[in-house]
Amino acid sequence: MIIVADASFLVALFTPADEFNVKAWQWWKQIRCPFYSPALAIFEAENTIRGFPVGNKCSVSAAAAAIEGMKRATLEGILVKRDAPVQRLLPQARRLSQFHTTNSTFGALDILHVATALELKAKTFLTFDHRQGALAKVEALESPFT
Repeated sequence: MIIVADASFLVALFTPADEFNVKAWQWWKQIRCPFYSPALAIFEAENTIRGFPVGNKCSVSAAAAAIEGMKRATLEGILVKRDAPVQRLLPQARRLSQFHTTNSTFGALDILHVATALELKAKTFLTFDHRQGALAKVEALESPFT
């Protein structure tokens, strides 16, 4: 089974201060299989976590530990960096934008994350972003948290 995670899932899984941390870990304990995440989502998650101390959501050391946890999960093969080829990703993203942004607005990164999941032939798309999850579901991806 191919599972792709977006930044919101990564933040939740690796940051104990995140409101969805418990849900993310409950999912992980049930599934216990590797999941993919594109480099862009990993960067987005790292950037979000680095900003948590600024917003008083966690300490600097807790943010560093969360980022270290992501690195450790990558080394252990739990979190697998996987990108879709740009020559396939961008047409897929344009298609999603063309057919879905006319009914509801979606950010470019949200569209790129869903497009990546589709191009990687994922069955499941992990996100805590309800709008992004709705887009994934319309595209026949399972999205257990939305």
